[in-house]
Amino acid sequence: MSKKPDLSFCKRLPKIELHAHLTGSIPPSVFQEIYDQRISEDPALIDQLPNPAVLLADEKAGQDINSFFAHFTPLYALLSTISSLQYATRRVLELFAEDGVVYLELRTTPRALPGTTTEESVRAVLDIIRDWNDLRGEEMRVNLLLSVDRSRHSAKDAEDIVDLALHLRDEGYAVVGIDLSGDPNSPTSVNSFRPAFTRAKSSGLGLALHFAELPISSTRSELEELLSWHPDRLGHLCLVADDLRKLILQREIGVELCLTCNVLSGMLPGDEPGFASHHFGWWWAQQGRVSLGTDDAGIFASWNSGEHLVAAQHFDLTTQDLVGLSTRAAASILGGAGDKARLTRILAAYGRDEVASA
Repeated sequence: MSKKPDLSFCKRLPKIELHAHLTGSIPPSVFQEIYDQRISEDPALIDQLPNPAVLLADEKAGQDINSFFAHFTPLYALLSTISSLQYATRRVLELFAEDGVVYLELRTTPRALPGTTTEESVRAVLDIIRDWNDLRGEEMRVNLLLSVDRSRHSAKDAEDIVDLALHLRDEGYAVVGIDLSGDPNSPTSVNSFRPAFTRAKSSGLGLALHFAELPISSTRSELEELLSWHPDRLGHLCLVADDLRKLILQREIGVELCLTCNVLSGMLPGDEPGFASHHFGWWWAQQGRVSLGTDDAGIFASWNSGEHLVAAQHFDLTTQDLVGLSTRAAASILGGAGDKARLTRILAAYGRDEVASA
């Protein structure tokens, strides 16, 4: 008989993380490790680098949607070398694996570090992912999406990012898609990105789009424009009209929901929105292709097992329901046939083991 999940169960559960930003997934402790290492190597940097012990002393720092994006600006100074970027990437992968994630799609916005090109910086991340998959890929397989920032990038930038993704994918790196993200408060029209995203789609890359996060980015015209790109997955979906929800279900588009992020950052409608009023309940009841994502585990201090526990507590889910949730998430990964077959095998074996131990 299926039981109520506890945190121990949620950690054991084979989980699929499809909405995690690299920099946002770095916890304060890892930023501190990077700071301490860089200062030990060059004490003169103490006047140049932000000390995480001071910058991140407030555990709620960066959680408000209106201050969220500015929060990262000083932190980028700590990730301004290839070695620090690679260290952070490796630690993030370790933390997701320790949390019981068996498949991870990480996303990052390409940016050049001092003395490097954008391509070199992305390769640095991908080299860590390749090494991980070679050594620990059976434990947790990792793929990467490159992000287009709606608030900073031009149409030409988006084309360049698609070019880079295709080039690296064709070299054999684990690049599986393009993400549209950035500050949803930006009034920038997304229409100019259509050619880049449709080209990415026609070239075999998956599309994962941040969708209906805030009123300014949830106009009917914008949401219809984004749906016309034929995305594989949509993220957040805080403000979506009923007819568009039904269209998303009809098209079997994957839905990436981030419970803790949405509640703590104030993205949900209503005067006092909380977990119980989150739209996860609607998508779950409709049998949609739902996955639970952390978004930025380093900021919101909730890893994937925590997201599953929150969902179980507030939506009365059983252990069997959570196994089903992993199965739904597996249906919308951007990885290839091998990744899907592996997840089918893992989830089937886990389900048998849970029944046997019940």
